[in-house]
Amino acid sequence: MNSSVDLTNMVKTAEKDNIHHDIAGEDLFANDDDKFRTYRRLWNENPHNLNPGSFPLHLDIEVTSACNLKCPFCATTYSKFENGFMEWKTVKKILDEAGEEGLYACKFNFRGEPLLHKELGRFIRYAKKKGVIDVFLNTNAVLLTDDKAKMLIDSGLDRLTVSFEGFEKTLYEKNRTGAKFEEVVANVERLRNLREKACSTKPKIRIQAVLVPELKDCLSEYVSFWKDKVDQVSYNEMEPSVDTVSNNITSIKSSWICPFPYQRMTVMWDGTLTACKNDYYGKLAMGNIDSVSIKKCWTDSLETLRKLHKKGQAHDIEACGECPLRMSELIKKKEAKVN
Repeated sequence: MNSSVDLTNMVKTAEKDNIHHDIAGEDLFANDDDKFRTYRRLWNENPHNLNPGSFPLHLDIEVTSACNLKCPFCATTYSKFENGFMEWKTVKKILDEAGEEGLYACKFNFRGEPLLHKELGRFIRYAKKKGVIDVFLNTNAVLLTDDKAKMLIDSGLDRLTVSFEGFEKTLYEKNRTGAKFEEVVANVERLRNLREKACSTKPKIRIQAVLVPELKDCLSEYVSFWKDKVDQVSYNEMEPSVDTVSNNITSIKSSWICPFPYQRMTVMWDGTLTACKNDYYGKLAMGNIDSVSIKKCWTDSLETLRKLHKKGQAHDIEACGECPLRMSELIKKKEAKVN
């Protein structure tokens, strides 16, 4: 397989494998700041050119792996990994290196609910102090009290995504086990009201649903319910799991090349550095922040994974073989052949 074939495939795959869809509201990436525009340009160009640069553009920093809900479609509900909370010294070590290397973005969650962490505001403020221009997080907003809403505004958080299935109580509470529809809607509205009262434009608020089957034909109602409450309305396609597809799909060869090793890296709550935000069990772990730098992992340890992807051997890597992005691509190709 020559490099020109790899590059062509990379361009197509990066476009097709995006499972996220913004369907109403603002473009949260519309920004005239030169540094921000550079960040978004590199986000697209680096995987297209198979150029990782000298440091990740983005870090997923897991402040906790614990969650207060038991959603039926979420891997966190069923996965049996150890739960814990990231310590301040770990966050500081990450962001001190990231600040020196010019990190553009960080998201303060991975597998868990970030609002469970009592020091979240401190973490956000330090990231902004270190020059990170896009600091954000995903939340189920169950814990988005008045005090926590004010904390997010005062800390300088740039944006947050609220995970919320639909616009109707029964469907929402069926999928967000442990949450109350009216309370969470009120929490989101409170955040926006407090932001406006503070004469601030941040954090930008995105509502994001997993496209469960019951929601597929109701997207217009979903948009109507949320469009005046948040800045952007979006959804994610349901990701396939190893259990829901052919047992042989993980071993299927393909020329798929993942964009993540050219964009981002993940730090688990205990400081473990791993290559991918879909690596729930740390199968791609490269060491711990206590003993190895983020930069060394990015430039050295990840190169083996990149080379295997370029050679069309992603299926030989266990975590990559069963990755939902790769499986989505293979399923789409299989369906296209049938049709």
